[in-house]
Amino acid sequence: MGNARLDAIFSDVLESLRRVIREHRVTEGEWRLGVAWLTEAGTQPNEIPLLLDVHLGAAVDDVNNAVETGTENTLEGPFYVPGAPLLIAPYVLPMRPDEPGERLLFSGTVRASDGAPLAGAMLDLWQVSADGGYSHFHPGYPDYNLRGRLATDDEGRFEVLTVVPVPYEVPKDGATGRLLAALGRTAFRPAHLHVKLTHEGHRPLTTQVYFEDDPWLGRDAVLGTDRPSLVTRLVRDDGGPARCSYDFVLEPQPAAVPA
Repeated sequence: MGNARLDAIFSDVLESLRRVIREHRVTEGEWRLGVAWLTEAGTQPNEIPLLLDVHLGAAVDDVNNAVETGTENTLEGPFYVPGAPLLIAPYVLPMRPDEPGERLLFSGTVRASDGAPLAGAMLDLWQVSADGGYSHFHPGYPDYNLRGRLATDDEGRFEVLTVVPVPYEVPKDGATGRLLAALGRTAFRPAHLHVKLTHEGHRPLTTQVYFEDDPWLGRDAVLGTDRPSLVTRLVRDDGGPARCSYDFVLEPQPAAVPA
């Protein structure tokens, strides 16, 4: 006996594609070009996962992590590494002695949806470096460079020193990049900080924090549109590190549904 859910999803996907073919009167030449493009993508390492993550990953994440009162969820992305070092206050993300880039003091609070501060909430942070690479994925970076875990204080506050991340392009040398170029879309992601948040009794949160005035906001190769609730402002006014702040809200963990 077949899988009924799989059959329903697959049938809907096929019917949606047939509708597109009919409505746009796809030509035989266009069809063959599309087949050749998919064949090319299938022969390139990691190209199909990249293609699906860029164009559909955010939709899957939105369906599975919708919130009502908490901070908006976004994709974990391909660059997360578990087991980042647990930091000791005052918090500084691990970095090279000559780490390039402008220093950034990232601060904020973690609260429950009723406004109560969440002491001991765990933030797992990771980010791109100022020279455009992620440790563990790009050569030349020490393990866990610009990655770390830290806990909020008794009032749910945190503060950590890092560097200002930079925008970067998703891989564009393969089929995905060719499609983005043909569509006239950018391969850039706006600068962002990745955060995973956990606290007992609350739903885990995976999200990204962006910055005002980033030229790629609204043209994100992955999310496509702005996430205004996740945008903060970089402040540079005293000759010290740049500063930004963000206040996170965690929703309560839903009660378990009896089997």
